[in-house]
Amino acid sequence: MVGTLAGVAAATAVVIGTLALTGSVTYPVDIRLGPVSIHNEVTMPVAFGADVCQKASVMEQDAPRDCLRLFIHQDGSDYETVRVQDADVRPTSAMLTGTVELATTGGWSPLVAASVARNAVGLAVISAVLLLLWRLLVNAAAGTVFSDRAVRYVRGIGWLLIVGGVVESTLNLFTSATQLGYSIETFGYGPHLAQWSEGGLDLTQLALGGLILLLAEVFRHGAAVEAEHRLTV
Repeated sequence: MVGTLAGVAAATAVVIGTLALTGSVTYPVDIRLGPVSIHNEVTMPVAFGADVCQKASVMEQDAPRDCLRLFIHQDGSDYETVRVQDADVRPTSAMLTGTVELATTGGWSPLVAASVARNAVGLAVISAVLLLLWRLLVNAAAGTVFSDRAVRYVRGIGWLLIVGGVVESTLNLFTSATQLGYSIETFGYGPHLAQWSEGGLDLTQLALGGLILLLAEVFRHGAAVEAEHRLTV
């Protein structure tokens, strides 16, 4: 059921994306069908980076505006009017990441196309993994935990996680706003938001996929033992 919902979500994202790229709708899209509400958006990853003040006054007129006022004190520190980083660990800089929601004007946009592709790939992988997991549970409920079919299901989950992680990371690397020809401008005094790159492989997902492939080998060995047991009986 959950896998089906994820598949429907992937199909919905593709349909809405196609309509947006043909100029029929604009992002953000809000659709309400009875009790069902769908919100679809295009976002861009951004980061806010700044140095942390090493010394600053609590008086606003004396406080620097180009650094973050985050002070760490050890127990028993006296809080003077002028704060100084005086602990054995001292914050020096901060990087805060998030997303900016984008509104579109309709029609073809490479950034919208890339966003739709990323969403579709991610939701499709989730849907396929959940579907295989459901079939694996059904297979186990039928009393055939170790079988060639179970091996295929487990192996499929592992490869889906690995391939999906590689594809998603590749899309993130080559479909950023600057890679697609947009220029990002910030100005004014003080720290600014900047585009943040989501490139790089998700090592956690790759490691999980590898572990599941190893688990598939355990299932394969169990299936072989089970088949040999049946022959001896």
